[in-house]
Amino acid sequence: MIAWIALGALAALVLLFIFLPVVAWILVGLVLLILAVVLFVPIGADVAYIGGEFRLAARMDGFALQLIPKKPPDPNKPPKEKKPKKEKKKKEKTAETGAEEKPKKKKLNLSFTKEEIFELVKKALHGLGKFGKLTVRRFMLHYVAAGEDPYNTVVLFNYVNAALSTLAPVCARKFRITGSVDVRTDVDFAADKMHVDAEVSVTLRLAQVVHAALAVAFGALGVLIKNRLRLWKEARLAKKSGAAAQENEIQSDSIDIEIQAEERKDSHG
Repeated sequence: MIAWIALGALAALVLLFIFLPVVAWILVGLVLLILAVVLFVPIGADVAYIGGEFRLAARMDGFALQLIPKKPPDPNKPPKEKKPKKEKKKKEKTAETGAEEKPKKKKLNLSFTKEEIFELVKKALHGLGKFGKLTVRRFMLHYVAAGEDPYNTVVLFNYVNAALSTLAPVCARKFRITGSVDVRTDVDFAADKMHVDAEVSVTLRLAQVVHAALAVAFGALGVLIKNRLRLWKEARLAKKSGAAAQENEIQSDSIDIEIQAEERKDSHG
């Protein structure tokens, strides 16, 4: 169905180029403009854990859509009418067996060697390296170490500070930070449990995802083509060796028959 729709759209575009070229070029320009907007408009997510509550919102070019927790329904808004469920069509059964006919799926028979697996992983990692940097609009981390044992509390506090100091330069290389960064650590010997508040807002462009996906796909495609060629060559060699073995077996059988015939002649003679 999708193939027919695509074919119809292509035929309509060809007819437009023939009879109305100006309209066709306008439509092509609009499609390219929409693709450019979709690919380069920043999208992202706002994730926060504050006061024991988790919040998640999707973001697109300054507009935010809260996903978790969901907003409570408006009491003044009338409830939507439930649509009746459509009856599912019963699958045709064969008259002989009464079993449902299921289309057989073709399986892609692939057998990778260790070298091909390593090459596939290398291509995937190389493609993901094309992703680029995520843009961090805001990062907040407030950590208060606490616990029943003061010594363990101090050890944990020092460990967290050391980890943050180590990760800071790594994050500066991997992320593009454009907004505020608020990191605070403290110790509370009176509390029994540690307290963590965190919030991060990141954005990216779909062009980055498409670029990385294409790099991974083309890299994996090369490995898959080599794999298919290797399997095809091995199948040909196996077929040839099988045919040769069968021919040798036939020849050996014919030789045995001739030897037996000669022996019979000698015994009668």
